[in-house]
Amino acid sequence: MKIKDLAIVLSGALLLQGCSAFDKHHGIDWGEGHCPAPAAEMRASGNLQIEDGKTLKCQLKPYVSNMACQGITDKTNADGVFCQNGLGQNMLFVFDEKGVLQRHGSL
Repeated sequence: MKIKDLAIVLSGALLLQGCSAFDKHHGIDWGEGHCPAPAAEMRASGNLQIEDGKTLKCQLKPYVSNMACQGITDKTNADGVFCQNGLGQNMLFVFDEKGVLQRHGSL
């Protein structure tokens, strides 16, 4: 993990500590209007297959609906979403300016 990613994760983890059960998503711009359905090969198993360079931010919203998530931006204006499930497992998603997933991973 790069130092920049670690800084994003740590800031996201600190922000999630104050999340309530009723307001699960903080500071996330999921996009407005219509969200295109994922390509058939991205949902072949019935679940969203998350792929860097293909998955859109708006397509992730249902996937993380039961997680506590925080929108984050670093000093380079990289747009990201840091999520934590009920077991304390963390996921980081980083998007480009068009909302296309650039990289993701569990932490």
